[in-house]
Amino acid sequence: MIVTSPASLTNQRLDAARQLLAQCERSGDDWMLSSFETSAIFQLRSALNGLLQEITLAYQLGDRIDLGDMAQMALKKEVVVPTLQELSVLESNRHSWLNQLYSAFQVALECRGASTAVDATALIGKGSDDAASTKLILNSLVELVLRFREDAAEY
Repeated sequence: MIVTSPASLTNQRLDAARQLLAQCERSGDDWMLSSFETSAIFQLRSALNGLLQEITLAYQLGDRIDLGDMAQMALKKEVVVPTLQELSVLESNRHSWLNQLYSAFQVALECRGASTAVDATALIGKGSDDAASTKLILNSLVELVLRFREDAAEY
């Protein structure tokens, strides 16, 4: 069995999401677009979990990848984790890309139409936006991962 680092797994998921979104652009089959985008959403949620695992390892915050638990552990250990702080701010803003990812993931997981689960006024992109909102999530998550790794290298 090959042992893969958490950073490598996070990178793989981000790359898989990027490739799925590229397939959305290349696909001539309209009926496949939502499948590619939904698959990308699953990869992005998995990449977020991978980032949280990287944070727990880098700052020795236990073994849970729950944002609230991690923030509590960082507070208890008296360590400042800028990425956790940023994620907490994003989570408290219902219009953030992070909450859009949570909503899109839940909609896909439960096989519901987006209109029943998401406040349409809160979306960065809505309806058929050619995966623009998912691309925004991807780009935002990639930027966050890179900032985290830069900060962790200094820690």
